Amino acid sequence: MNIAKIAATATTALLLLNACKGSGTSQEGSANDPVVARVGAGAITVSEFRARMEEQPPLIRARYGSLEMKKEFLDNLVRFEVLAQEARRQGLDKDPEFQAAVEKLLVQRLVQKQATSAVPAPPTDEEVRKYYQEHLTEFSRPEKVRVSQVFLASAEGDPKRGAVKAEADKLLADVRKQEAGPVKTAFGEQVRKRSDDAASRDAGGDLGLLTREELAARWGQPVADAAFGLQTLSEVGLVASPRGLHLLKLVARQPGFSQTVDQVKPRIESRLMADKRAKSMDDLVAGLMSKTKVEVDDQVLGGLSVDKDGLGVTQPSP
Repeated sequence: MNIAKIAATATTALLLLNACKGSGTSQEGSANDPVVARVGAGAITVSEFRARMEEQPPLIRARYGSLEMKKEFLDNLVRFEVLAQEARRQGLDKDPEFQAAVEKLLVQRLVQKQATSAVPAPPTDEEVRKYYQEHLTEFSRPEKVRVSQVFLASAEGDPKRGAVKAEADKLLADVRKQEAGPVKTAFGEQVRKRSDDAASRDAGGDLGLLTREELAARWGQPVADAAFGLQTLSEVGLVASPRGLHLLKLVARQPGFSQTVDQVKPRIESRLMADKRAKSMDDLVAGLMSKTKVEVDDQVLGGLSVDKDGLGVTQPSP
């Protein structure tokens, strides 16, 4: 359970708990905890007054140094107690929705107690290194480039390869010249008119955002090296491969990064501590479940229908 959610509902939960307490609060107090005010069948003791005061921020507490201000604060407690007693008189503390809210509070308190009392041991350096090795892709990423291509098919040994190379050289010169200005559409036009690779041609020449290894696996090492050798966006180059000639245009570059285990150690330690806390809670639940008899009626469960908007569950008529 998320501890942050517990904190978010703490104020409401405390009010529920106060309203839920029995009306038989001692009217006598004790020598160590005298009564400050009697309210109907209940009482507000020194300890309760202090507890409610401690809930206030330090700057707010500083206002209540005088007797007059203490009386003002006590008046708020009395008003709350009067309302709580009236709520109990009306039986609101027996309302199923209220009881469900109190049960949620009890579970949240248990989770808080477990989180603070069963604090796991800090992760060891060995645990940190193991996590780092098992999650390397989170802490390092190879450089990637996105290139477009105009592919002129001509395998090595093809008698026409020389003529295809000459055509590719001319295309390169034409594209560079036409895209020297702000309008850079010449490459895309050549993709549609001349590229022999149907897949990339249908994608406007785009080969996708790939690592050097991925690009080499698909088009060969020369193409990968040439693509990663392009330095500026929209730069166009030409490279030969065993399959033919490739005019390449750099569209995007995603820098890579590599973080050492020391650089990410605090982050890993935080994750491991969270995992250990979650395991501690899981172990607690598992232990309680092993000692608790649980019976599920599949027929009743199967008969429940959830409305189409998922806003609730309706039970069919018997």
